[in-house]
Amino acid sequence: MIAERACPKRIATAKRRHADVMAGCETDYLPIIFGAPLPAECADWPSFNWQERFYVPAKSLFMQLRDMVLPRVCAGCDAVPGVRADLGTINCQTIFGAEWRVTPENRSVITKYVPKEVLAEFELPDDVSSLGVIPRMVEHMQHHLDALRRRGLGDVVGVYHCDQQGPFDIAAMTRGHDIFLDLHEDAGFVHHLMRMCTRLYVSVSKLCKRLAGEEVGGAGNAVGIWMEAGAVRMCGDSDILVGEELYRQFIQPYERQAFEQLGGGWYHYCGGWEGTGRAEGLHLHEAYAEIPLLAGLNWTTGRDWLGEMRKLARLGLVHIGSVPRGEGESLAAYFRRALSPYGARRGLLLGGMWQGPVLRDGEHERAVEAWHRAQDEVFG
Repeated sequence: MIAERACPKRIATAKRRHADVMAGCETDYLPIIFGAPLPAECADWPSFNWQERFYVPAKSLFMQLRDMVLPRVCAGCDAVPGVRADLGTINCQTIFGAEWRVTPENRSVITKYVPKEVLAEFELPDDVSSLGVIPRMVEHMQHHLDALRRRGLGDVVGVYHCDQQGPFDIAAMTRGHDIFLDLHEDAGFVHHLMRMCTRLYVSVSKLCKRLAGEEVGGAGNAVGIWMEAGAVRMCGDSDILVGEELYRQFIQPYERQAFEQLGGGWYHYCGGWEGTGRAEGLHLHEAYAEIPLLAGLNWTTGRDWLGEMRKLARLGLVHIGSVPRGEGESLAAYFRRALSPYGARRGLLLGGMWQGPVLRDGEHERAVEAWHRAQDEVFG
């Protein structure tokens, strides 16, 4: 079904639009990514739980194709199809020996942190491909690449890097909550751990690039976002739990180093919870923008969404993600409002891996046309 519906010309256009925006350039139409409802014939397809997906690469690939790739191909939007070794966020931490589990109901999680004294003496090898769950990650990537090529989809659906998180995420999920005390009580240890975690983030990213056949620093699929340079995603779900001063001292220098070694990329963090008024992470946006090779930012909750998007545009960061939609707001008005922070067709990639624009029943078929029409009205 993907082979029947995927349009190579549309994907090539999507790549160009992504690359334009992520490079800070103006494009013909700002890209939009969303998933359409699955065709009726998919109703009786099976589902596989998280445990099955973790241990059986074919089941993981099936679920990603069903839930991520096919809906976006059916939408005819600016999606660049891709899948990954979808083992959760534990990949890098297990290299240090962190214990973990995966259940049918939940993705893999760390269940036991690594003692400080072990981390203080740990020697990270250059080749980490045999450590922790990385052999399973390699198995999944190789399976996905082979399976897609056998079905003639090797040039249509890419295989991008796993969830390698980011240097401080790796550190926090290896050391545990005590790292927030270490920031105040043992700066030397934190810097030692951050140096190792930065090396590890880069090492796993390079391993994934090598498996996918992508050049480090070159073009590639960065978790659904196409970039002509760098093409990695970094996550900072733990970064947003510290203040700006500590971020600049203990985290920002290492994220800068990682992006320099990999040629650049974009950044994601999960923060807050819709409806609670919490919007963690906004206090670090200016500091993120100080990282030269950080191209875009995906964030999950805000207060003044449009004001924050205007600020990111001034800072030179692309907003990757969605915008909340008002109750009763028409599709045309919603799209015009999403475009209002921008003076040209740059700075915005509406949608992403999960967070597409808010569409209602019957709007998927006309969303792309409405999005282009709104840009013509706003920008001329």
